[in-house]
Amino acid sequence: MQRHTCAECGTRGEEWDEESGGDRFAYIGTTSRCPGCELIALERDHVPEGPHGHGVKVGLLPRAQHEQRTRALHRRDHRT
Repeated sequence: MQRHTCAECGTRGEEWDEESGGDRFAYIGTTSRCPGCELIALERDHVPEGPHGHGVKVGLLPRAQHEQRTRALHRRDHRT
């Protein structure tokens, strides 16, 4: 068996292979929820399908930075 690490799960085949001293049940599956990833997934639901959604990127911006940008835009809009 090759000694490489799986790019997806980070384990090696011999860790699972009993003939190589491994254990078929060497790991236990777990789940977790990331609030940031959840918010990104929710925002992606608002990206239009087709050409209008092409190239749209969804990311996270700290609230303080967002509020600072919003205040700056508000001040700029009221000067004109």
